[in-house]
Amino acid sequence: MARNANKNINRPDDFWLYDAEELPRADVGAVRTTVKRMKLVKIWIVSSCVLLPIALLAIISFLPKFLEEPVVAQAPVNQLDSPTKAAAMKSVQDWLNKQPSPMPGARILSWDGVDVQAEPKTTTDSKGNVTETQGLQLNNLTLISPSGSIFSTQVQVAYSPTRGAKVLGEPTLIPHAPDDKQSWPNLKAWPGLVQTPKLPPVEQAAAAWAKAFTSGDPDALRLAVGDTSPDRSYVPLVQATASNVAVGDVAARPLPADADKNTKPTQVVAQVSFGISWEGQNLGTAQTPARVTYDVLIDKADTAAPQVVAWGGAGSGESLKPYMNAVDGRKISAATIDKAVPAAAGK
Repeated sequence: MARNANKNINRPDDFWLYDAEELPRADVGAVRTTVKRMKLVKIWIVSSCVLLPIALLAIISFLPKFLEEPVVAQAPVNQLDSPTKAAAMKSVQDWLNKQPSPMPGARILSWDGVDVQAEPKTTTDSKGNVTETQGLQLNNLTLISPSGSIFSTQVQVAYSPTRGAKVLGEPTLIPHAPDDKQSWPNLKAWPGLVQTPKLPPVEQAAAAWAKAFTSGDPDALRLAVGDTSPDRSYVPLVQATASNVAVGDVAARPLPADADKNTKPTQVVAQVSFGISWEGQNLGTAQTPARVTYDVLIDKADTAAPQVVAWGGAGSGESLKPYMNAVDGRKISAATIDKAVPAAAGK
């Protein structure tokens, strides 16, 4: 008993280690770290095997673009400054003036530009020999006959910066297809507007504007427009008279879907035409003045006193803005306009 007691007294505190079947290994942490590293290496290898071919394919597909020479944008050809325009037009005019004429009484209606077929250039070989390449342009023109028929013609002209221009061959004559004279479906001068009734106040406003517009008096036109700004002036027609003012189509912006059916638009666009005659112009008893046509913007169209606040050419109605015809920043007087207008055409 005493021997056993002494044995128990001398046993250390970590006595449990002596009877354990398995003990923790000192290298367990290192092994776990190694396993994690191996997983990362495996992921990297697999990713490289998958992504590397994709990257190579992408590089190969873009390689031609990298090797291409940069495209230099060509300067637009200014057709009004073509070096062959004058030669082409003179050639056509001389051709029409021939006796007998290829088209009696016809005239040039327009020059419609060129098709550049070749640019002039010079090359020098190793022996110093210079070779010229002449430029070529195909000029396009439109002709009109006395009866109003339209024809196209083309003239090929060679040119060189040093030699000038040379016409090749005679002009051509190609008839245009006649325009369709029948009614065209869904044809509207103002596609974004809806037609509205032509009310008497609108017609009265158009007549008042036409009278002021042809009065030669800037102040009268400003009052008719109703522009309250003291820094704006308006330029009327001088030495002209309007007659037989007529209002054609009237239209407005679409009203909201929830608007009352009796709601009237506050602004409308109207097409206004009138006969125009000039001071000193002698018209025979059987003659009527030629007519001019305008699109006008009418404000306060839902009241009894609407006013024309802008005007432009026929078809410009959707782009009209109030007071857009004003001259800002200076006062214009009738005397100033008179000096700028030549004598009447009839004198």
